[in-house]
Amino acid sequence: MKLPILLLFWLITILPNPGHSHAAAIAKKQTIQPGPEKGYDSYISKGYGDEHKNFGKKEDMAVGNRDTKRVLLRFDLTSVPPGTSISSAELQLCLEGEYYFPEQRVVYVHRVMRFWRHEEVTWNQAKEKRSWNSPGGDFDWTIESATSLIGKRSGWVSWDVTRTVKDWLEEKYINFGFLLKEQNCESLPIWFLSSNLEWEAYRPRLVISYEVEEAPPEQPPEPTAPSIKVYPNPFKPSAGHREVIFANLPSGAVVKIFHIEGRVIRMLQEKSGEARWDVEDSEGEKVSSGFYLYRIESDGKDEAGKIVIIR
Repeated sequence: MKLPILLLFWLITILPNPGHSHAAAIAKKQTIQPGPEKGYDSYISKGYGDEHKNFGKKEDMAVGNRDTKRVLLRFDLTSVPPGTSISSAELQLCLEGEYYFPEQRVVYVHRVMRFWRHEEVTWNQAKEKRSWNSPGGDFDWTIESATSLIGKRSGWVSWDVTRTVKDWLEEKYINFGFLLKEQNCESLPIWFLSSNLEWEAYRPRLVISYEVEEAPPEQPPEPTAPSIKVYPNPFKPSAGHREVIFANLPSGAVVKIFHIEGRVIRMLQEKSGEARWDVEDSEGEKVSSGFYLYRIESDGKDEAGKIVIIR
């Protein structure tokens, strides 16, 4: 009799209980395709004096030509819900016209390792008065993705960048964007359309597929600590504001301030239940007007929001 009893106990404890609901995963797809105001892309070039020229306002971008031209792109990933399970991510660029490739051309994607500004970047410098460590861009030589072009081609070209996007969202690396380059090929450059293009549909895009768990049924609210307050928001020096205060913080909380591009510009430590930001970055420079994101990290949970600075 012992064996049937043990088997019955195993079935009761192991098999799912139909009376309990489980959160269901919902598949979603998001396309990030910014225009000129929020698009961060350019190409860099060397030769004929191009090393010091910026091409961040052009409607097209070139790659190749004996590896003298490389493309830089960065996408803002803050719209992707935190904690999602990334299924796939594709970088997609539209060719500037119709091409015929008599021989195979391979365009590689690498992960950029330094911050750069699309309106200032050149072959020699990442931004104004800040040179690359190596001319042509600081990037991880590990190939993140590669796509071959041969024969008659037009329209969209895509690269699988799932691993790279996962690493960024999991904060394994900072999102400094992609660099596209070709091996030392003597053929003419390949031109792609940029985010400055007037036609919205053909601007560079990043297509991300992910899964999110459906929220479980709401439970009766439990007594909670006072909610965190962030004030004054918006911050206006003209109104006499001197600092932004984060009040009712959990013990040991850390406040991270982010630029809208995604980089951390200041970190604050909770003291006596609050933290105060003097509206300066980590280098002591006053931040300019605009939107800034914050994330409050504690043992209990994280909380995020935005701050508006109006100077």
